[in-house]
Amino acid sequence: MGGYDLMANDNESERNTVEVGQEQEVTGRVGKEAVEQEQEQGTEQETGQTLEPGFRPLTRIERRNLWLKEYGDQDFALQMWARLVEQHDLEIEMMLQMGGLLVFGMMVKTEHYVQFYIDLNEETLREEDPNTADALREYYRALIPVTESEIGPEGLPMLYRYIHMRDVTIMSGGHKVKVPYWRGKIDQVDAFVIGATAGE
Repeated sequence: MGGYDLMANDNESERNTVEVGQEQEVTGRVGKEAVEQEQEQGTEQETGQTLEPGFRPLTRIERRNLWLKEYGDQDFALQMWARLVEQHDLEIEMMLQMGGLLVFGMMVKTEHYVQFYIDLNEETLREEDPNTADALREYYRALIPVTESEIGPEGLPMLYRYIHMRDVTIMSGGHKVKVPYWRGKIDQVDAFVIGATAGE
């Protein structure tokens, strides 16, 4: 009987050990999931956005590498002119070559381009569709870069990505089109000439 009791005690002890091990495993898994959930919630709170499944925000190093690549592709002289126009509200007559296009006009501050289209939408949409007019106003106002700071939204030095022009003439293959205002990507400009005009 003593031997039987000893074996029973050993079996019970082994069963208790297994149950404790399983409980610790479950507890550890639950704890890990809770930590991961807290980390995701912390990231969402930092960015102020709800992250989509599988979405990971860019790290500081990744943002820096993307900025360096984009900066390396820029025409520094054209960046300088864009900066002067935006910060000092200048107007500069120039010609841009973009692929097979020649774009002539007066380079202006983004705010002038924005205000032109806000006024246009107010005239055409305010009475009939005020909600659309409000949405377009917000959209265009968001295009205006912050010029008070040398640091862009990525936390890196400001890059101007668009050029805005007024009284524009676009030439391509002998055809000519005139538009009141125009917006184009700076990194798509192949060449530019200050003071060039389209002529008559």
